[in-house]
Amino acid sequence: MNDNEGHAGRANRNVSRRTLLGSTAVGVAGVAGLAGFSGTASAITKGDGDDDGPPPENFPHVTTRDHFEIGWFGDVDLTGGNTDTNYSTKNGIPGLDGTSPDEIAMHVHGWLSDVDSALISFEQSRQALRNNGYDRPVVGFSWDADTGVDNWWPATEIAERNGYKLAQFLFDYTEATGGTSLRLLAHSLGARVVLSAVRTLNYNGYTDVVSSVSLLGGAADNDAVSLSGTYGDDLEAAVGSVDNFWKADDSVLNYAYSTAEFDSAVGEEGCEGTPPNNYQDHNVDFVPDHYSYYEPNEGCMSEVVAEF
Repeated sequence: MNDNEGHAGRANRNVSRRTLLGSTAVGVAGVAGLAGFSGTASAITKGDGDDDGPPPENFPHVTTRDHFEIGWFGDVDLTGGNTDTNYSTKNGIPGLDGTSPDEIAMHVHGWLSDVDSALISFEQSRQALRNNGYDRPVVGFSWDADTGVDNWWPATEIAERNGYKLAQFLFDYTEATGGTSLRLLAHSLGARVVLSAVRTLNYNGYTDVVSSVSLLGGAADNDAVSLSGTYGDDLEAAVGSVDNFWKADDSVLNYAYSTAEFDSAVGEEGCEGTPPNNYQDHNVDFVPDHYSYYEPNEGCMSEVVAEF
């Protein structure tokens, strides 16, 4: 398979481009057309993986970089040639170019990460998983998160719309590999990408694609994962197990998220309301800061792997 090939080009896999177009009916709640929130700038100054060395050039990942652009008034549009569900792969996703593994883990980075810092975060996550005994392939999902600190609300829309693209990849991958288990790890605003993907899969009737979801300092409303919230029913129906790793003194979520959203994040308080039956909160106050959940030496990946 060509590393730059999107799902539309893989006719030999008999995956119809129409399979997940119904995902757009799910919609993006309350973010379209909103301007940026400059008040977050003092608390959020970097993206995942910043200042942690050179990026690994050959890390296998799915990318939707440069698929979205933000207009003058905060409106978000697809760039030319892109659709709601297309994506590309780079550096050989295990299972698409050879024997299918029994499972893989995918790390989805958070807000403000550019291409290089996203790759660094993938490598850090993989090393942390390896350090804790997880020896399956690890891949990344790279999306247009580097919107700048003045574009929080457009960034949330881009994240949720990337959920359609991630869902398409997950479906395509499952069809291509014959049932490799998929574990999703989502840091910060990457939680919105993953939650949107799960909702999209469930909306389209694909409830046996995702084995587990691990939210790491998730930047989504704490009631959104409850059974009365936006994603609770979808998590219960379309994921094997859901684990949320939260930190009460996460300064980024405590200040910046709460200020921008007028709500609390699931990554700072856990679930508000009745959780899905397959959901569990894990307090990880020992994690030093918002950017350390998945770091090899200071994060909580030992607890993440223990729940696999």
